[in-house]
Amino acid sequence: MGLINYKRTVEKLGAGGDGPCKRTVEGMVKRGEFPAPIRVSPRRVMFDETEVDAWIESRRRQGGPRHERATTT
Repeated sequence: MGLINYKRTVEKLGAGGDGPCKRTVEGMVKRGEFPAPIRVSPRRVMFDETEVDAWIESRRRQGGPRHERATTT
């Protein structure tokens, strides 16, 4: 199991610079739409890279977007 930080997670979600921001990822985790991070210290969390890769692949197979952007009205 390789662990990756928020920055690398966001990079993986948005190849080409169009990925979600950290706050969007946090919301996805809270809603159960994205793998939960692992707390490695009181102020640091990491993601299991295998779980992130599996989530990305499942989204690709579904044909859906990799993430949803919040829209302002």
